[in-house]
This record gives sequence, C-alpha cells and structure tokens, in this order.
Amino acid sequence: MTSVKQLSISEHKEMNRNRSQSQPAISHARSKVGHAPRSPVSLSSRRPRKDWTIDGITTRRRHSAHPHQARVGQRGASATSSYSARTVEAFTPASRMRGTQVGGPPKVGVFRPRPSPPTTFKRMYERGDVPVTLHHDHHGHALRWKVDVEKLDYHHYLPLFFDGLRETTHPYDFFSRAGIRDLLARGGDKILPVIPQLILPIKSALNTRDVRVICTVLKVLQELVMSAPLVGESLVPYYRQILPTLNLFKHKNVNSGDEIDYSQQRRENLGDLIQETLEILERHGGRDAYINIKYMVPTYQSCVMN
Repeated sequence: MTSVKQLSISEHKEMNRNRSQSQPAISHARSKVGHAPRSPVSLSSRRPRKDWTIDGITTRRRHSAHPHQARVGQRGASATSSYSARTVEAFTPASRMRGTQVGGPPKVGVFRPRPSPPTTFKRMYERGDVPVTLHHDHHGHALRWKVDVEKLDYHHYLPLFFDGLRETTHPYDFFSRAGIRDLLARGGDKILPVIPQLILPIKSALNTRDVRVICTVLKVLQELVMSAPLVGESLVPYYRQILPTLNLFKHKNVNSGDEIDYSQQRRENLGDLIQETLEILERHGGRDAYINIKYMVPTYQSCVMN
C-alpha cells in the first residue's frame, strides 16, 4: 500500500514537470508581466464579482446610461459645475444622443408688436398732397384745413387718413387722428359708401399688435359706427377681418393691484376698451351683429339679450 501511494505522488510530480517544460513561452511571458499561473483549483474557487446597485441600477449599467453622473462620482462636485449639456432642437436625431438636452419650444410672439411698412399718408403729406397744416395756439396743437371739408372727396381722403392710423411719430399720428375726427363729424351721408375702402387700413393697423395703435383704432371705430346711420350694419360682413385681433387682446387688462390705474381715465386699458367697442358694434349692428361677434369672439356675452 505504501509503495503504491508513493508511486502515485511521484507520477503526479513528473506530469507537472513535463507540462511546465512543454509550454516554456507561456510561462516566460507570464513571469515578465508578473502574473503567476493559475491552477484549476484557484479558477474554480474564484468568487463572482458583485455589482453595487444605486437606485435599483447597477454601477455598470448606470455608467453606460448616465455618463455625467458617473463622472460626478469620480471627480466630485467640481464636475457638476463644469459640465454643460448641449441644447438641441426637439424631434431631431441629435435629441437622442448622449450629453444633450432638448430645448423648449420657441416663443410664438403673439403679443409682440410687428414692424409696419411706411404709410401712404406719410408719403403724401411730405409731398404736400394732404390739405392740412399744424396750428399752434394757447390750447396746444390744432389741425387747420386748407380747403373746406365738405368739398373733399371722401373716397380718396377718408381711406388715406385711416391709413395714417399706423403712424406713431409726431406729427403724422396727430394729423391722421384729428383729420378722421373732422371728416366723420362733417361727413354725413358721404361716409356709408366709403366703408368697404376702410376695412383694409383698419385691419393693417390692428395687425401691428401695438397697444397704442390698437387703442387708437378702437376709439376711431366707435366714432365711425356712431357717425352716420346704417354704418354699424354695413360693418357686420367685415367682422372676420376686424375681430380676430380683438379676440386675441380681449383679456389683456392691467392688473394694478391696490394702485390707481390712470389709463382708465384716458381709455387706454385695452381689455375694457375692446369690451366697450364690441358692445357698441352689437347695439348698432342690427339683429345679425351678436351671432357674428360670438362666432369671432367666443367669450363675448351679449349686452342686449342679457
């Protein structure tokens, strides 16, 4: 029994010696690197590496999905301040890349004032074709006509002065407003046939989205409706050109809190002025005025039926 046991041990040593001599290059390379050859026993007894979990995500998976958070864990809080993601547009291939963030939608700019092209009224006044002049007295500025107002051609001059409603510089704004006031006060039956020619200047002035211009147009529109009979009813077919801007700014009121709002005295509070204008259009527009106003301004409530 003893001889058999010693023989088996010697044979085992001889087998290990022959195996080391048959692979000298591999053992020499491992000795240079500094790694010792691993026996089958050590490979079998190796424990599997544990992955630490953070918020239910393993460290390897967290590093691949969130590279920025992995760098923060390695470099500290300084990496957070120095890191900035690249902002890209939504629904683009770049929005699905790592290290990017999707930017918000662009602003539409609905209430932003729009630039207005030069008006015909300004060009004709500078050329001397408008028969008005500026008069200074102890009351301030006044408009003086060079000809009799009743003899003017309303088909030419009334749309021309309405075109000047877009002007915001002196003296063109003063001339257009004062000229319209005098023409409407002395027009009478000449105003009604000119209504279709006034729609385009009114629409162009409202589309500037300038609060000062819109307030001026609304005041002029009220004077136009009450200047002559049947003018309010003749404006009903043109509500689709006039009322969209009024629907947009209808709830744009000034929230002054406990302060005094002096714009109410000057009639410059846009929301109140729009409500007042819609009520005047309904009263003077006939039986079809309310349903047409309601179609373009859904939040409007009738002042006649209620």
